[in-house]
Amino acid sequence: MKAPVLLLSAALIFWGWQAQMWIFAIPMAVILAGYYLINWRWDFSHDDFRRIANLCLIILIIVLVYLLTTNRSIYLVYNLLQLFPLVFFPLVAAQTYSINESIDIRTLLIVKKQSNSFSINLNYFYFALCIFCAGTANTNNIYFYIGMLVLTNIALWFVRSQRFSPILWVGLILLAGNIGFIGQMGVYQLQQHLENTVVGWLSNANNIGQVIDSATKRTSIGEIEVLKQSNEIIFRVASDTPQVSPGLLKEAAYDKYKSSVWIASNPTSIPVKPDINGKTWRLGNKPTNSSKLTISATLNKGNGLLRLADGTFEIDELPVSQMEINKYGTVKVDGKVDVIAYQVLFNNNLSLDSPPTEDDLQIAKPERQAINEIISKLDIKGKSPQAILQRVDSFFQRNFRYSLKLTAKNNQSTALSTFLLQTRSGHCEYFATATTLLLRAAGIPSRYAVGYSVQEFSPLENQYIVRSRHAHAWTLAYIDSRWQAFDTTPADWTNIENANVSKLAFISDLWSFFSFKLSGWLRSGLVTNLSQYGWWLISSFIFIWLWKLNSHHRVRRLSRKQRLTKQVNKTDLIKKDYEFYLIENKLHELGLSRHPSESLKKWIDRLKEELPVLDLIEDLASIVELHYRDRYDPQGIEDSEKAILKSAIQAWLIVWQKDFHKS
Repeated sequence: MKAPVLLLSAALIFWGWQAQMWIFAIPMAVILAGYYLINWRWDFSHDDFRRIANLCLIILIIVLVYLLTTNRSIYLVYNLLQLFPLVFFPLVAAQTYSINESIDIRTLLIVKKQSNSFSINLNYFYFALCIFCAGTANTNNIYFYIGMLVLTNIALWFVRSQRFSPILWVGLILLAGNIGFIGQMGVYQLQQHLENTVVGWLSNANNIGQVIDSATKRTSIGEIEVLKQSNEIIFRVASDTPQVSPGLLKEAAYDKYKSSVWIASNPTSIPVKPDINGKTWRLGNKPTNSSKLTISATLNKGNGLLRLADGTFEIDELPVSQMEINKYGTVKVDGKVDVIAYQVLFNNNLSLDSPPTEDDLQIAKPERQAINEIISKLDIKGKSPQAILQRVDSFFQRNFRYSLKLTAKNNQSTALSTFLLQTRSGHCEYFATATTLLLRAAGIPSRYAVGYSVQEFSPLENQYIVRSRHAHAWTLAYIDSRWQAFDTTPADWTNIENANVSKLAFISDLWSFFSFKLSGWLRSGLVTNLSQYGWWLISSFIFIWLWKLNSHHRVRRLSRKQRLTKQVNKTDLIKKDYEFYLIENKLHELGLSRHPSESLKKWIDRLKEELPVLDLIEDLASIVELHYRDRYDPQGIEDSEKAILKSAIQAWLIVWQKDFHKS
């Protein structure tokens, strides 16, 4: 049994409502509803349905490539599922307006297989797909459940058993609906928990810097494992002076350290208002000289922290709706787009972060003993700030080495103390944390900063590419009335990480470059205009495609009268292929017709009661058995049996003719 076409239209409207796909849902629903107003139907062949199925596959590939280039987060799966009703709509529309109103399952296979024909109606499958895809919009409100319950119950009404009364059926449905609502809330909470867990796991898989909290930064100091860094390209930087590396781009800064965690003690942010064009954001006064970087990056659902150079005073071409900045220079944005490309104007001699406070000189009590011991060895008390920086940097460069192998603390000291006094081996989080605390002990206000080291220039892209493994941590030291970046991590850390990169990494780099260029093209003004009129272009394409499909006698368009005539002719052809219908036609002439819903065997039982010639009726029963085998058995009957059936039918007709004339 097929689902009513109007039910499919209602399911499409429900999908458009939940997934905010009105621009597609309404025209699609109207097209299906036109089934009751348009009398014309098309005589699609198996090859025609195969072409339409291939068209759906092409649409799916286009949609997938588009999503891969514009949204490479875990939420891509949800976005893809939400578009499935649109992808497979041509196949359902073709079935709806086909004279057969069903599709041979073999036409949906990419590889042609020789097998028995098996036709199905896609209506209920498409109905379920619309409901499922509406649920991927993840709207936590009762309207989704009510809509799903109403539509599902209407669909079940058409296939309900007639043995039970409608009142009982409705009562059981309402009971199941109430129970299902409780279960639905539990499933939603489970989904949210799993989703947050997976997102968090994937974020931590790339370790430092991938998902940054402006208020808290938990480091990997003290953990036991080998730090695994991803080689994925996560953003790009184009410089007006490409021969000079942009250096460090900061995402966030913190001022309080405790138990391997850095905290922004005062994370309160203030809003930043854009210029009248809505894309220019000013963080400070424009100096006489400045440099410019163009950063192409992605946000997480429109939210995230910007990567900025020291001394950034202006941000241009940034398509967000809100921006806020805290006292540590951390800039957070919120908008509707995930892929962004913004320009950063900066002067390294500027310092727009707030002046230091007492928190920028504090040292956690468990770390004081090790810090004081190192300070005594360095003999830097009373020295000038520049001399202190030089001695601290020399201390780390000569006595420490960079390593991705994480070691745990012992029972007598903290992990940071173990790093300073024993192992003297670690990654950038160790060096930045130790340096920040050492400078504080020497009287220099310092903060812990995280971001990325921009160092790899791509000749292919003619710009700098920044990978996940380029995430970095360093120290901000307040010297000469401004905050300055101070990085003591051994300079060979990049070479160590490069040595661990697979030789096949260039393949993923090529794909990343292709995705980046395609994404930029999709964001261009040309594509923006195309998207505004995209529905009309698609409609025109479908109209032209249907016209071509209808030409050259490939697809015939039939009226209602022609369809009925075709069905009658088809039945006549079937009857001509089987000798038994000669008997049925003879009895039909005498007014002994078989009812439309009556099987041959039931018809014979009725004839036994109505006709006096019982012997002929008994003979007719044996003929029917052989006819059934010939008509419906997949293996059919042998030629000798066909000859017996034919002669038996001819003999029965001769005897019937004689007995009828006698009576």
